[in-house]
Amino acid sequence: MNWVTAGTPAGEDPTTGYPLPPIPGEPKSVSCRFHLGGTRIFKNQDSVEVNQIGRIRLDAGIELPDVGQMIEVVGQFTGKVQDVYRGQLSSRIDV
Repeated sequence: MNWVTAGTPAGEDPTTGYPLPPIPGEPKSVSCRFHLGGTRIFKNQDSVEVNQIGRIRLDAGIELPDVGQMIEVVGQFTGKVQDVYRGQLSSRIDV
């Protein structure tokens, strides 16, 4: 699974007042298992209903993308994260 972490926007140095450039996000890649299908229905911020496409399973302790971030499971899925569950033994992402 591949995704890009959120970067930081441009700003201003509080001590000098000089402008600071934006910092782009870092590309991340982790191994995962993708399972097609699901029965959940999610609501976007616009209250538009979106059907679940699948579920991604990962080992515990791995850095996960945030809800709403775009991810890619190579050859299987490209889209937004709808829900993230962090467990003690494993984690899952609903897409």
